[in-house]
Amino acid sequence: MPLLKIEPPGIFITFLYYFACTNVIIFLIAFTQSSRIGVDESVLYELGLVVGLLTGILGAKFNRSVTITATYKKSKNFEKTIGKVINDLGFTPNSQLEGFTVYQIPSLKSLFVGKLFVQVEKRSATIICRASLAKQIRKNDKLQEYF
Repeated sequence: MPLLKIEPPGIFITFLYYFACTNVIIFLIAFTQSSRIGVDESVLYELGLVVGLLTGILGAKFNRSVTITATYKKSKNFEKTIGKVINDLGFTPNSQLEGFTVYQIPSLKSLFVGKLFVQVEKRSATIICRASLAKQIRKNDKLQEYF
């Protein structure tokens, strides 16, 4: 059975998500409070634009999903090593999804960290996770030879 290839949302979609959500939140706050605070609506729109841009940029930089690929010769060694690194980061296997093992942190922290998807093939592995987590995985001394 061929393994499924998943592409995470790109940087633009992530930026747009954070930008739009922030603008909706600021609009709702401004809409409910505008009569009390007496601020001109144009100022609120400008505030929404600026804060939306900032959160969009920060979200796209740190919270976008990325795909990293590791190549290796012996899959048992790699599986053991990546399993240890993932466990050290606090993740535990949660489920299987179309050839991917889904790892998750079993606490409220998982809302901010997200899930980690690992698909192990014969000579390579695909890891899909948030950019900040991918950076930690790439910099791990135990995995340097694979990336």
